[in-house]
Amino acid sequence: MPLAFAVIALGAGLASFHDKGSFEISIFLLAILTSFSYQVLSNYANDLGDGLRGTDAQKKGEQRAIASGAISVTAMKNAVTLFTVLALFSGAILITLAFTSIWIQVVFHVLNLTAIWAARSYTMGSNPYAYWGGGDLFVLVFFGYLGVLGSVALFTESFFWVDLLPATVAGVGSAAVLTLNNLRDLEGDSAHGKITLVVRYGEKWGRGYFKTLIAIAILASLSFGLYAAIVLQHSAPLVVFLIFLFALRVVLKRFVKAQTPESIDPLLKPMALVTLLYCVGTALSIGIL
Repeated sequence: MPLAFAVIALGAGLASFHDKGSFEISIFLLAILTSFSYQVLSNYANDLGDGLRGTDAQKKGEQRAIASGAISVTAMKNAVTLFTVLALFSGAILITLAFTSIWIQVVFHVLNLTAIWAARSYTMGSNPYAYWGGGDLFVLVFFGYLGVLGSVALFTESFFWVDLLPATVAGVGSAAVLTLNNLRDLEGDSAHGKITLVVRYGEKWGRGYFKTLIAIAILASLSFGLYAAIVLQHSAPLVVFLIFLFALRVVLKRFVKAQTPESIDPLLKPMALVTLLYCVGTALSIGIL
């Protein structure tokens, strides 16, 4: 959930960076509602899909609702339907209010439908992409490039190449959270045919992959921090980078020591919060200060 809000905050900050008068509170709140709907839909659909397949039966760490018996399958199906409708309508209203161009509206209505499909199809359906290793790519795209660049477009109706740098940070930070999740669930996923990238290439590869994602986040955040500091002629973006770097170092040190699923599980929330920290901190440093 923090990651869903993070991309909207970052997009709003970037929009103000490019155009000081672009921020609109009504668009921001609608974007938050739509992002919230996507994320809750994804969480519920994921719980439902894995629960029906029995993937969560031996899950380490925090337990899922269906697998633990806290929620019935029928109730979860109803919740998935409810948030599908909410995401559809909130997204449609947001797009209609944000864009003046009919063609841009059409493109974003298609993206809205695609986002809803992606949220539902992670573990649901006949060929869910989480079960063949597509989760990382979808997270990078939706929590990174589409999430951030799309949010900028909501306020400015424009695209800016430099925004690819902070969008990359948000995307790889989100992928790092997913990688920790997949490292924690390696045994259960493998036993139930959920072929994540970690299952496909092994735990050693997965740990190296996580460190690579962190390195990419550091390089992209440093590059954008330098650019923004030069353009704005103040050091706030670089201060945010240094705080982000320190927080990543704390998570990475704990990750190196974590050798069991039980010790990896507590790292998921800190990694998500570190990504949120970067997004909100960067938005404040470039859009308000």
